[in-house]
Amino acid sequence: MTEDIYNLKDVLKRHFNVNYTSDAETILRELVTDKFPHRNNQFKKELLTAMKTNSISTEEFNKLTDDEMETQEEVSKFLKNEIWQPLYGDEPITV
Repeated sequence: MTEDIYNLKDVLKRHFNVNYTSDAETILRELVTDKFPHRNNQFKKELLTAMKTNSISTEEFNKLTDDEMETQEEVSKFLKNEIWQPLYGDEPITV
């Protein structure tokens, strides 16, 4: 990745498609980089906002991941359990 564009929608589309899922280590390698020192913090803020405000709708999530989440609660749980927990562990979820 040559530019500093690495947002939640990109991560969902590239790393959490139902046909291909990356592990946390792969995602962290892309987030924590000397070339783009603020990338991880920016991504973390966006993820926190999405979890708190439901800014990724069920429809948008399904389109990005080819998944079939039925409720916003399922999307929020996914963001927390499949992205936040593996990347940031027990770090508090606060904005």
